[in-house]
Amino acid sequence: MQTNFRIARIAGISIELHISFLLFVLLFVILDWRLIPMLLILFASITLHELAHSLVGKLNGIHVKRIMLLPIGGMASMDEVQIKPYPEFKMSIAGPLFNYLVCALIALCVQLLGLPFLSWADWNAAISGELAASLAAVTLSSAFWLNWLLGTFNLFIPAIPLDGGRVFRSALAMVTDYISATRIATTVSTVITFMLFIYALLTFNIIMLFIAVFVYLGANAEMEFALSNKLLQHFPLSRLVRRNYLTLPPSTKLDKALEKMIGSRSLTAFTKAGPRLALASLYDIRHVPREKWAKTTLKSIARSVGQVDAHAPLTRVLQAMMQGGIEAVPVIENGKIIGVVFRDDIDRVFEILKVSSA
Repeated sequence: MQTNFRIARIAGISIELHISFLLFVLLFVILDWRLIPMLLILFASITLHELAHSLVGKLNGIHVKRIMLLPIGGMASMDEVQIKPYPEFKMSIAGPLFNYLVCALIALCVQLLGLPFLSWADWNAAISGELAASLAAVTLSSAFWLNWLLGTFNLFIPAIPLDGGRVFRSALAMVTDYISATRIATTVSTVITFMLFIYALLTFNIIMLFIAVFVYLGANAEMEFALSNKLLQHFPLSRLVRRNYLTLPPSTKLDKALEKMIGSRSLTAFTKAGPRLALASLYDIRHVPREKWAKTTLKSIARSVGQVDAHAPLTRVLQAMMQGGIEAVPVIENGKIIGVVFRDDIDRVFEILKVSSA
């Protein structure tokens, strides 16, 4: 099932919308359709916020491939496994500064052109239906206050994965090593998460509860990612290559493919896709109705996957697999496929190295 949809391509960066964002919008439509214009403004603000991050990254030699828009913000996918502290600082602060620039431009237009504008209190009253206001006033004020909220919330809460947390981590990394900086930032993030969680419970704020969970999971994932980069950076990919892996003809029906997967105790099967290999997993098969297994071929559901060089850094391979949601990739040497590396094998090695380095 496709979970993200490309909506634009700007400066070589693919802008993609996650299906959860659409569900988020649908929820608000059900609750109050009058909030749709505000959601559209928020959507545009988040997109431009993330573009500011990415364009500053590109100016600093960081290759940003895509931006995924989620209900809680955006997520940029980059080729770099670890960004140096100062470029990360500039990239992280760029998004909130752009939001403040938008606020400044709106305030300037309001003063010069005499446009309608609502104060914070009046804006809250207008969007809740307690105050009558013109469409122009609500639209202009929404653009100002949503950008102000987006910039302030991201910048002044020093919790990873928010921008403030990344600014904090990058500043620490300038005076200590990256792992220590990430560990300190993660600890601070956990404390902030606890405070947000308590506040959400006391005020019955569902959105704040959602944000607290997001920050907690994001901070811990950031720590794991930083640690995996350190422990796996010198581990040779060639040691994880499996020479024996399940390969089936493209015409194999899914019911027969499952029998072969049981026999080889494998959760994945490869099949030929021209000169390359395509991957079909148990996850892919289970999304096909059972009554169609006997008529559906492996070729029709297999996903084309890239190939990695046998001498590629393991950290970069893991990052590509995580971003693409790929369970395994073929490994090539001198232009020929020599085997396959599985995500599970990388995860197991990481866990072993983590224990041995503790």
